Amino acid sequence: MKIDLKIPNLGEAEDTEIIEVAISKGEKIKKNDPLIVLESEKAAMEVPADYDGVIVSVLVKEGESVSEGKIFATLEVNDAPIDKDESQPEKIKVEDQVVEVKKEVEQKDKKFTENLQIFGGINSGPAVRKISRELGIDLTKIKGTGKNGFITKDDVKNFIQSLSETKPQEYAELSDLENFGDFTLENQSKIRKAGAKNLYNSWSSIPHVTHFEEVDVTNLEKHRKILNDVSKNKISLLAYIVKACSIVLLKRPIINSTLVGDGKLMLKKYVNIGIAVNTDQGLIVPVIRNVEELNLGQISEKINELADKARRKILMEKDLKGATFTISSLGAIGGTGFTPIINPPEVGILGVSRSKKVLQLLNNETTERLITPLALSYDHRVVNGVDAGEFMQEIKYLMENYHND
Repeated sequence: MKIDLKIPNLGEAEDTEIIEVAISKGEKIKKNDPLIVLESEKAAMEVPADYDGVIVSVLVKEGESVSEGKIFATLEVNDAPIDKDESQPEKIKVEDQVVEVKKEVEQKDKKFTENLQIFGGINSGPAVRKISRELGIDLTKIKGTGKNGFITKDDVKNFIQSLSETKPQEYAELSDLENFGDFTLENQSKIRKAGAKNLYNSWSSIPHVTHFEEVDVTNLEKHRKILNDVSKNKISLLAYIVKACSIVLLKRPIINSTLVGDGKLMLKKYVNIGIAVNTDQGLIVPVIRNVEELNLGQISEKINELADKARRKILMEKDLKGATFTISSLGAIGGTGFTPIINPPEVGILGVSRSKKVLQLLNNETTERLITPLALSYDHRVVNGVDAGEFMQEIKYLMENYHND
């Protein structure tokens, strides 16, 4: 049986705006499911379903003004259970159902009118309340930006985003700790304080994912020693890594990009790589510009030059700007792996841990190989797992095949 769904008695309100349509053609609904949301000058109110059924048609849209009695949808009502009485024909049973339908509609009209005249409560539609229930959000804490303070889906999204923009943890109170033993107090350098703030902001605002990989640098080390035997300037393992990154970053510019206004990506056609350098004042990241134009010897010279300037505190401001990607190497310090934190506005950073010797079975023979652990942290808003995996595989290939070049 089909029933026309009409706008109920609106009390004193004449034209009321539909601010949300919660149904669509062909949708199955149950009794008390929200159908539409109406907004008067005082409140936003739902029109609930009176019966289980299927929506046959929807005749209104959001933003439309309606008045009492307007048909806004048609519902195919499921037959209600009826006690079987063979002495009564089926026609009478159906008529009884129609009478009951009309009575319930009249009761709903009355209840709706009473509710519409009540100001207060949560001014939102069913879709918003559904989202809030699923995410465990208290709608009373959200200020609606819609008409008469109506809470929209965008309001909920903005509220969720604001929760992620948390403030840094407050410093511990000295008075809470000073009675447990002897201690000294030291002032942190401006570099350390600035670095701590930047790291916190990066970690709390960027969805970090880290991809780990191991690279066999046995043959590369042989290649490096041959070059160092004939070269005036010694070439480090880091120089090879920087060169490999410059090649792959140009090939896969998504990891050499920056997320800019309106969600657009700035894909850079140049490679400037920041090299993290530890100093007595804290971590500093000078930048090697246009790495794609440099050979291994020139890269190694630049690394040594910038590291020396950083430790002697003679870096210029231009030496610290413009990086498109960063490499943080623990070198001989040790560790089997770590998660480097992205340096915004970059979207990727490569961590390098200490190389280790391992025994591997190759061609049915046990052989000693030199393995370098790498870790790529990336901004998951921009870079997906496939991008990161392919990037690391190409870095691995280049480093394991330098001796063939």
